[in-house]
Amino acid sequence: MFFRKFDWINSALVHVEVALLSVTTLVLVGAIFVEVLCRYVFFISTAWAEELARYLFVWTSYIGSAYALNEGSHIEVDIVPQLAQKVSVIRDKEKFVRRLEFIATFITVVFLLYFCFIWSQYLGMVAASTQTSPTMHIPMFLVYLPVPVGSALMIFHGVYLMVCHLTGNPTPKIQAELEKEAEQS
Repeated sequence: MFFRKFDWINSALVHVEVALLSVTTLVLVGAIFVEVLCRYVFFISTAWAEELARYLFVWTSYIGSAYALNEGSHIEVDIVPQLAQKVSVIRDKEKFVRRLEFIATFITVVFLLYFCFIWSQYLGMVAASTQTSPTMHIPMFLVYLPVPVGSALMIFHGVYLMVCHLTGNPTPKIQAELEKEAEQS
């Protein structure tokens, strides 16, 4: 019962992330298009479009990182799992690799908790100031907000992945692989 609710919340967050990524990407492309059009057709520069593109890129990066963590799409160095497949001392190689994935996820979550804590303190100081962005006059609090938001989403997804490992439920990456195999059969 607990896992189903946790899974439902994780899936809902993934849908929200996909929607946010879609919107930010469309607005980002629009802002860059306006900047290119103004610069190379009208020979004027639009500072607001450049600033908006920069901030949207940061939002897209952090929300995309959370999504990638959940889907198992981050860049990884998999030399230890490859070596484990060749070492005869390890009897259950799949179990060994799953344990390594759990340990890596645990370390990632611990790092993100610390990172989120430190960054949130910094964000509190920024929020207390009245500083705004140079061109669009957006409060700098909103400019720095994607860092703790993306980190918090990554923490949630990391905990979800650890619960998947502990309960024996397939992670989203494994589910996608199983669905792909079922389609090919």
